[in-house]
Amino acid sequence: MTKQQALDLLFEKIEAAQALNMAEALMSWDAATLGVTEKSLSARGAATGWLSGESFRRFISPDTLEAIETLEALDSELNINERAMARELGRDYRKLKAVPPEEFQAFSALVTQAQPVWEKAREKRDYEMMLPYYEKVFEYQRRLCDWYGYEKHPYDALLDDYEKGATVEMLDGFFSALRAKIVPLLKSITEKGEQPKAISGSFDIVKQREMMPWLTDFTGFDRSRGKVGEVEHPFCTTISRNDVRITTKYHEDSILSSVYSIIHECGHAIYEQNMAEALERYELAECASMGMHESQSRLYENMIGRSRAFAERLLPQLKKHFDYYADWNEDMLYKAINIARPSLIRIEADELTYSLHIMVRYELEKGIITGDIKAKDLPGLWSDKYNEILGLRPNDLADGVLQDIHWSMGAVGYFPSYAVGTAYGAQMMNAIKKSIDVDAAVRKEDLSPITKWLDDNVHKQGRLLTPDELLKKATGEAFNPNHYVDYLNDKFTELYL
Repeated sequence: MTKQQALDLLFEKIEAAQALNMAEALMSWDAATLGVTEKSLSARGAATGWLSGESFRRFISPDTLEAIETLEALDSELNINERAMARELGRDYRKLKAVPPEEFQAFSALVTQAQPVWEKAREKRDYEMMLPYYEKVFEYQRRLCDWYGYEKHPYDALLDDYEKGATVEMLDGFFSALRAKIVPLLKSITEKGEQPKAISGSFDIVKQREMMPWLTDFTGFDRSRGKVGEVEHPFCTTISRNDVRITTKYHEDSILSSVYSIIHECGHAIYEQNMAEALERYELAECASMGMHESQSRLYENMIGRSRAFAERLLPQLKKHFDYYADWNEDMLYKAINIARPSLIRIEADELTYSLHIMVRYELEKGIITGDIKAKDLPGLWSDKYNEILGLRPNDLADGVLQDIHWSMGAVGYFPSYAVGTAYGAQMMNAIKKSIDVDAAVRKEDLSPITKWLDDNVHKQGRLLTPDELLKKATGEAFNPNHYVDYLNDKFTELYL
């Protein structure tokens, strides 16, 4: 096979895969935002299973490997896009090829059926409804580790799916550092016992929706190339770079929930919308890793959205829509959006404690994958971990083990990317502030200088580079979690101590 034949073959396969993935993404969006009837689950599961299976079968055929190996052998003759495509497709191929096709298709059908069941189980606080699905999901994930192979710990094989190069050894060290420094800081704040005035009351959902365009426009989300929906568990999904969709959930008693879920998902969406169009043909217009994706959402949500400068811009909008804020000033709002205290719900957690919620899930997933933890024991172990790390026990299953959708989606190994990604974001913000007055940009409601830096250094890069290479090129240094720890320590010490 010649170089051109190899390229043409891969381009054809990529085009087909993108079309199949688009169809599957649209079905998933429809199910999440419009709801589905119970009687439709079987047919939907079969259809999405077939779409995933067809994409899988097309990609893992022998001619794909021949094309990849042809390009790998001609490495010195390839341009940067071709070389990265060969590297990434080669990695993807060898992982997927390890999975029996019938297992892959069956698992796709399983998680399609599991997600609506999770919604009902959470609503009814009934873990027994979800248990059979979790048992099958975790059983598949353990087999997946063996199919992929690993050097030291089976969980490494799953971590690498979301955070390339991540290992239990690395994450144990990372979470140990967070435990050592964040937990004492939280304890000092808790023991002081002083909290600013919290936001409480009833906030009309119609008026919350009316604020949404200002929020999306503030971040830079292009609504002409996307839309906003409402779901139980907010997410961002990409149909194409010109059709990126975000969701939120409005709570009448918690206006900040929708405000920050929108900003968070806009961070994800802007990353997707700003992917270089030229990379699409090479299957490179994708995130470098899930942690890199989270770096963008957490940077927008917290490092911009919970800054004093943003509080100054948010307050006039709140006053415009809600009489509740008539007597509030900017300092009151800044402190209210940065209240730090232990809580039970991950997506509602404050900036200081968020990674502790991830630590709980990380430690449970490790045990699930080794077999030391059984699915039936998760509710009790979840409660014990929260008591140990955050000093709280869930009130019910919706506040506990059933609060996240990830396991019903089969996303085991995803959670650590939230914490690692937040640390990436802190490291990037440290670099951005060396050349850009971030607070001035926020006060002018013009984030374009910040977005341009992220666009040039992260978004347009897609997966041309590995996460380590991308972070080093963007910030001038390898992953350094001290930026994250220092950021949290400085901010919350100033606020509380």
